[in-house]
Amino acid sequence: MSGAISPSEAGGPERSDTPSPARVSGGVHARFLSDGSRTAVASMAERGGYRLARPAAFGAHLDAVLVNTGGGIAGGDRIETVYELGAAADVVHMTPGPELVHRSDGAPARLDVRVALDPGGRLDWLPQQTIVCAGARLERNVEIDAANDSRLLMVDLITFGHAADQQGLGQGSLDDQWRVRRNGRLVHAEAARVSEGAAATTGRSPAGEARAVAAALLVAPEACDLVEPLRRALECETLETWVSACGGILTARALAHAPDRLVAALARAIPVLSGRALPRAWAA
Repeated sequence: MSGAISPSEAGGPERSDTPSPARVSGGVHARFLSDGSRTAVASMAERGGYRLARPAAFGAHLDAVLVNTGGGIAGGDRIETVYELGAAADVVHMTPGPELVHRSDGAPARLDVRVALDPGGRLDWLPQQTIVCAGARLERNVEIDAANDSRLLMVDLITFGHAADQQGLGQGSLDDQWRVRRNGRLVHAEAARVSEGAAATTGRSPAGEARAVAAALLVAPEACDLVEPLRRALECETLETWVSACGGILTARALAHAPDRLVAALARAIPVLSGRALPRAWAA
């Protein structure tokens, strides 16, 4: 895969190079291949309590449900998900439910996602929400290396604190960096850092009054044609939304005070962006 550019190159926050001991070192490394009619798992390595639960093929595509048997993510964890999709492989990535990032006593949790898409490959990355609990510290790095004629959809939903928790992140932080390359050329980069040192006294969330933040990224030839349909799908008086597209790349953002409203909006939006039925995990 292409080498990652440093945070400073993209205007993002610097991260410490000092290693910290890992509480759990785990993740999944899977390679998917297609014979032209169906996608199957060609090889897979699982460690640290992470499993792909019975990957199942549905026609040409395969549902890959990533399960964390450890009961959430804690400070010091180092988790890596690596997917390699061969030519024409078609994978829908899901999780069976929300993922909890627990309070950290010091070291941040680190999540690395690395995806390689060969020509004609397609990945719909559709996990359930990530709940970042009060006092949690999370660093996430997403690296995508895609061929020109591959198709990528990524939907991400983060909730700050439990529904009944008025502290949001508390003294925690979220450091999030995404890089997408096509044939080795950087086509999308974003870096964000969210912290809330005053949350315990103000009760405010990191995004103003919003407690849930969603992002969608579509890299596909029809991306620009889906702007208006997506805006209609996300339309809700309790949400703030932004949708734009250029050069075959669509990006969308949505904020909500009530996470369930945002989950419902994404359930409407995913079929618009994917062009197929809502995955079972979302429809449950």
